[in-house]
Amino acid sequence: MAGFEDTRLFPYYLNSRRLGLLADVNFAVEAQNPLVENSGERVLAMRDVTATAQELLRHGRFPNLTEVVAMKDVEGKRVLGFVWGVFSFSGAAEASRRAQKGKLPKNATLRGNIPLATTEYEMFGEMSNEHFFSDTSVGVLKGKKRMLVAGHFEFNGQKAEVFPYIIGEEIEGAVLPMPIATSIRIYPQQIDQFSRVEQRPQPTAADLRAIESMPEAAVKQAFADIIGEPYVSKDWGGEKSDLQTARLTIDDKPTSAAFIFKGPSVPGPLHPGNMGKRGDQLIRAFEEPVDLIVVQHCNKIENTVVRVTESLAYDPRRPRRYCIIDGAETAQILSAYGKLNG
Repeated sequence: MAGFEDTRLFPYYLNSRRLGLLADVNFAVEAQNPLVENSGERVLAMRDVTATAQELLRHGRFPNLTEVVAMKDVEGKRVLGFVWGVFSFSGAAEASRRAQKGKLPKNATLRGNIPLATTEYEMFGEMSNEHFFSDTSVGVLKGKKRMLVAGHFEFNGQKAEVFPYIIGEEIEGAVLPMPIATSIRIYPQQIDQFSRVEQRPQPTAADLRAIESMPEAAVKQAFADIIGEPYVSKDWGGEKSDLQTARLTIDDKPTSAAFIFKGPSVPGPLHPGNMGKRGDQLIRAFEEPVDLIVVQHCNKIENTVVRVTESLAYDPRRPRRYCIIDGAETAQILSAYGKLNG
């Protein structure tokens, strides 16, 4: 298991007018017909829109909003980009029924609390009936769903209004396509070099205390020894990650990886704010030419770190996998290979 291959966009919502303007493409007029007027011609036209949307995503016309927010002030600005996260969708079925009955339109809505860099934003927006990709979309876009949402985002304090151009998922595989979200996270026991942890009991209180006091450099060296990575560079201010290796395997397949280590210098749980200015350490790690990003800490790793890491991994320009190793898992791994002090 290395990088993702042959990924493609599986859309549920496409604003053909906005996408056409962005790409300077004139789609067939049927692409602008509402879903209630669906036809074979509309289906073909929306396939063309899908291909264009996919190209825009692949070539970075929609930047990752986590990167944008970490790098510049977005307050009061309308920003083009994409996010990956959990949104609550409502009203699509009702909007479709009203359209079928010829009643005045009432737009469906989406809402979500999405962490970007070190701030969690309350996002909200509306979806127009004419942009639903198919009848299936109406059934899918309800309740809480993890989705890729691309478009314009207007920031005001800790709120952001969403003007969606694309809502969908990245999938891979030709015969049995699967959302990449099902395999984007790797757990430590899936890495062949850490396989012994499956036979280890849960860490004791003494094990956890030992990990919490173990110097970061010692943890890094222990992981390098376990992996079999002989080249361990010293920390310096300009590094993108703490350890890079091409010696990991997952299911016996070579997988390049970059590690971020956080030791006792970050006491207590790990938050995005502990990871560089405005959380940019994670962003720098994803600039490494590797297939897997590993975040390790000697204590608890907060869910906001997991969500931000996943949002960076779920990038149509180059999807990656990620792995989270907290203090308890660190203790299990090091203990399994005789590297735990204390």
